[in-house]
Amino acid sequence: MARSTSRQTTKVTHLRKGRPPLEEANARRQERSDELLRACALVLARNGVRRTSMDALAEQLGIPKTVLYRYFGSKDEIVRVILQRFLNLWSDLQSKRWRGLSHNLHEVIDLARANQSEFLLLARHSAADPELRPFFECLHSSIVDRTDNLLEISSPSMANDKVIRQLCAHAVTGFMIDAILWWIENGENNRDDEFFRWARQSLKTLYREWMPDSNWHPKQSDNGTVENLIPSIT
Repeated sequence: MARSTSRQTTKVTHLRKGRPPLEEANARRQERSDELLRACALVLARNGVRRTSMDALAEQLGIPKTVLYRYFGSKDEIVRVILQRFLNLWSDLQSKRWRGLSHNLHEVIDLARANQSEFLLLARHSAADPELRPFFECLHSSIVDRTDNLLEISSPSMANDKVIRQLCAHAVTGFMIDAILWWIENGENNRDDEFFRWARQSLKTLYREWMPDSNWHPKQSDNGTVENLIPSIT
């Protein structure tokens, strides 16, 4: 099967004979469902959502189609579950305490790399699909909103001009989504630090041009480095 994930071992407490306890059966079903979703995401991201049927998914995964229907009612359900699960991970990341641009860029890249197919489905495929576009809009609007908030508290001129602030927030959001997509597909893991430097410098250049009156202040981060508290997509 394509791209299987590591699976936790559920401790077996039932007797060898007889039906396993309900909680163990549910744990096993959830493991299998997670494994199928990860594999389906790989196929869908590679072949495209609309060009991939349940038959094609089953064939690519090397399993009977009935196995997929045992867990999911349709291909659309599979796609929507995949996208929502990634959005949930994104929401968890967004809810974390702000720890500076560098730290957040690392976390975004780590999340995208660990869920590469899911990220590609959300950031590229759903963006171009009218039926799936609302999932992309959730990602996009969350970045715009946080960037807008950071711009507002960083510059008096931005705080007083919502239209220009929103323009800047949308520009940063589109710029960074495209950059991260490209890097995830083409960049090498061992060169991620170069991407971080490029992204930081690009954003700092934009912000300094947009906000000459910015009240940025250096702050000592948890790891001992000094991080500029400037707005970021994350």
